[in-house]
Amino acid sequence: MKKHLNGFSYFITDPSQYGSSPVAFKVYLLKVLRKHSVKYILYRDKKSFQKRKALALLQIAKKGGAIPVIHSDLKLARRYRFFGIHIPSNEFEKIVRAKRAGLMTFVSTHSQEEIEKALHLGADFVTFSPIFSTPGKGKPKGLRALRNVCKKFPKRVIALGGIVGYKQIRKVLRAKAVGFASIRYFS
Repeated sequence: MKKHLNGFSYFITDPSQYGSSPVAFKVYLLKVLRKHSVKYILYRDKKSFQKRKALALLQIAKKGGAIPVIHSDLKLARRYRFFGIHIPSNEFEKIVRAKRAGLMTFVSTHSQEEIEKALHLGADFVTFSPIFSTPGKGKPKGLRALRNVCKKFPKRVIALGGIVGYKQIRKVLRAKAVGFASIRYFS
């Protein structure tokens, strides 16, 4: 049964959850979309882009009512007609080019200064992370920091990091995040 939330959900795919097989990837996507209400779905594979997986995500997202986003690669975003692109915090120069290409932009941020810069360059949304403890991501920002950036940048901040259950989702939505992003919550 799908839970509906006041904010939106941003599902980040990760090969650690499904392996390298395009068939396993499709099964994984279908399972997640049957179980969860997803607004945006990010194809993210930092080690090896696979055309078959990208096309599968586009097809399944469309059927499941989710909006497809691709990680980092502007050329692939345009070629495969993804709706949006997720830009890492070390590639802010891509924001303006992505906006010129008509793509919705999501940008990873880790500080108020990065949020200001990303939004000034035209980002539609920013992920702010890590909110809660997440393996290998450093000290969590916490809910107070999230509340502060959500107050300063209303309806633009997506909480990310350590969101593994409904308890964390409720907390970040109460902090006024426009939505939440996660890998592990959807697995």
